[in-house]
Amino acid sequence: MELVPRVPEMAEVARWLRRSRHLSGLTYEQLVRATGFSRGRLNRAANGWRSSWPVVEAFTRACGTDVGTARVLWLKAKEAAEGTDPVPDVIAVAHVGTFDELRVAMGHLRVLAGRPSLRELVERSGGRLRRTTLASVFSGRSYPRRELVVAFVDVVGVGGDDAASWAAAWDRAQAHLRSERKATAPQPLAVVPSPALLSVLGDLPLSDWAAVAEVVDVVRKGHEEGLPASVTVDFQHDGTVPERGTITISCPGAGFDRAAIQQLFRISWTGRPLEQNEFGPGFLAACLRLGSRITLRTAQRHEPAWTVFTLDLASFVSGSSWQVPIGAEPKTETGQQGTRITIEALRSAWPPNMQHRLRRHLGDVYSYLLREQQIQLTVSDAVVAPRKPCVWGENRFVQRRGQDISAVQKIDMVLATLYRCQDCWHASPLGSSSCSQCQGTWLEQTEHRVWGWLGVQRYLHQRDYGIDFFRDGRKILARDKRLFSFTEDLEDIVEYPVDSPAKGRLVGEIHCDHVPVNFTHTAFDYDSSEWRGVVHAIRGPGPLAPLRAQKLGFASNTSPLATLFAAFRRNDPGLRCLIPGDGVRALHETAATWAERFHQGDPAYQSDEAWYDAALRHDTPAPATTVVDDRIDLAHLDPEDLSDLVHRLYMNLHDDPAEGPRELIGPGAATTVFRDRSRSGERWVLQTRRSQHVVPLETVHALAGQMLDVQAVRGVLVTTGWFGASSRAFAARSGRIDLVDGRALKSLLHEHLGIEARLRLKRLPPEWDVGDLA
Repeated sequence: MELVPRVPEMAEVARWLRRSRHLSGLTYEQLVRATGFSRGRLNRAANGWRSSWPVVEAFTRACGTDVGTARVLWLKAKEAAEGTDPVPDVIAVAHVGTFDELRVAMGHLRVLAGRPSLRELVERSGGRLRRTTLASVFSGRSYPRRELVVAFVDVVGVGGDDAASWAAAWDRAQAHLRSERKATAPQPLAVVPSPALLSVLGDLPLSDWAAVAEVVDVVRKGHEEGLPASVTVDFQHDGTVPERGTITISCPGAGFDRAAIQQLFRISWTGRPLEQNEFGPGFLAACLRLGSRITLRTAQRHEPAWTVFTLDLASFVSGSSWQVPIGAEPKTETGQQGTRITIEALRSAWPPNMQHRLRRHLGDVYSYLLREQQIQLTVSDAVVAPRKPCVWGENRFVQRRGQDISAVQKIDMVLATLYRCQDCWHASPLGSSSCSQCQGTWLEQTEHRVWGWLGVQRYLHQRDYGIDFFRDGRKILARDKRLFSFTEDLEDIVEYPVDSPAKGRLVGEIHCDHVPVNFTHTAFDYDSSEWRGVVHAIRGPGPLAPLRAQKLGFASNTSPLATLFAAFRRNDPGLRCLIPGDGVRALHETAATWAERFHQGDPAYQSDEAWYDAALRHDTPAPATTVVDDRIDLAHLDPEDLSDLVHRLYMNLHDDPAEGPRELIGPGAATTVFRDRSRSGERWVLQTRRSQHVVPLETVHALAGQMLDVQAVRGVLVTTGWFGASSRAFAARSGRIDLVDGRALKSLLHEHLGIEARLRLKRLPPEWDVGDLA
């Protein structure tokens, strides 16, 4: 096809690109993937449209042809299109007074330096300049930093007093900008990029209550420092027609200036990460999720008028302008301030039952701030109450291996102390003189701190347990259970809950303000090093279960969650596990009913006394009982305590070196015991299984497998239950396996340790009588 260039000066460039693509044999789809530019931009470049050098360069490199030749052709076309004198109007640096004039002067200086490309400028600067920042400055989308101007003039060869005059020009431009911002004359507000993107934001998967919380987050940031934020959410509706409803969220705080408004309604997510977290696109997405017409009314105390800004999605998307005017409304009284956001043309109706659910959700999300009286929330004139954790008090504890373990584990750890660059937000080690990323010198010391608590709930629940994670006072994750799992061989193994019933009670509140979140504030960045550091601090590097940790080669886990897990993973009634009971069984349903009354605000159930008394009564039966049975119940003994008891028994049984093993492997705290004895080869394996039923044959097979693995001459399997005929036959054929059931264990404990024990099994085993249990 004969080439008819859209811009005649670009004809040679277009022919070059066409020949390049023909030689490479690439399709446009392949070029799009190789260059990152759209098919339209690449096609226009090959048809003689005016195209930027990055497009031509990327096109040429993808085809594998000479970039230098393409550069010469493109520069000739550019000069021909711009005329014989492409040098812009000269503005003397001494006369520069605004950032626009500074940008023009920098462009003139770049021409005098031979028109180096942005890539060349970055390479010459040794990392002091960034290509995207330079492109934004030269296009007028952003103002340059002082450090950028100084680095730029140095790269293009300006030094000495001339360089100082450029720094002074930046100071004048900055002073002019500050004076402009103090002016009250309204200016249009630009929204970038295409307005059509706005309608897509409203379709993001965000629940209604989360959208309201996002707007509340923005409004409360405008409150006066040192005072609690007072935020009200009001609804006005006309029947059941959502489009006629209105949501108004307001706070009589300090209000926002123009720069903050620009940040709020900017669709692109630019700026420092700190600003992204405060005013990212989540606000606009949340507003559009609720309704399509948004009106912001805000003012600071010193301003003479209210700033009013309205974004109407319907008219905005269909119109041709990308700018929305800002209006002004006179104040009725001097010193008025605050922010009010009104959302109209709602996507869904908000009947009273939905408003009630919204209060419940907001009371959960802002539970910490509400309890600490850092925020006051009302929804439709009803005060939002915080959701309080129903946990055992800090004075409650259990004993494990002679140690008191509190039901509440306080956490306050500084994971790292570092410098944070306030320009690019890159982290640098303490002692750095400048940022290793952008060479900026605006460094501030910051701490990666994790604080809060882990605790034990007073009741079990199938879903209502887990850890709450907060950022800046707002709950990002509610009752999250991901820390109760351990990844082994790319498979997530759930470690808690493990005891019957399969319900949980471990909870907590963890604050980690340094961990990055997504723009809707509904999840953390789980791939970030900051999140991984929090997980390591709370649950440690290895499994929570000691036996699994030992099997995988991990050291003993002493993390806060592992400590709580070891002490409270079981659900046995009584004070030993802090579970209410009636002397016979656990009162799980009753404890959950009391928890409902706790959340309803019943004063009689705010403390843990009712739960504690029930656990105490389980351990101390009523006086009507004539005989107090203080014997050990082997079938309900803690597995670790049972292992210790069996280990003690067998150490006593085989105290004589002539009869016992030279090496005893497990169970108990001392897993291996060596004896001084001349003859060798007597390695035994000892295992304990707490059970109220028959031990499966597979368990006996597993013992035989372990004996083979460690080359043991004898294996002993001790249980509180009993063995079936197939297990006894297998042990007899082996001739090297001893099976000790609960009845025999009772007898051995009485004979060798003088311990009276009982077995509270669910049914009488075959060939046993009632006296074997008692």
